[in-house]
Amino acid sequence: MQKGSGPVAAFTMDQTKELQQYLIRAGHDVGGADGRLGTSTRNAVRAMQIKFGLPADSYPTVELLDRLRAGH
Repeated sequence: MQKGSGPVAAFTMDQTKELQQYLIRAGHDVGGADGRLGTSTRNAVRAMQIKFGLPADSYPTVELLDRLRAGH
């Protein structure tokens, strides 16, 4: 899968569920940790990308997940 000029790694359903759990803990209403990338999850991903100074494109990444795991 291509995005822009570089490849984008596939984000698994399990990674999405884990990401959603972190987003919920951070105070975002993502509608539960169901592993689906709906509008609420994408909005929360974008908000966290902005917070961490990452490109705010609403696409979850391993880098974002790693930062959430590390608590910063």
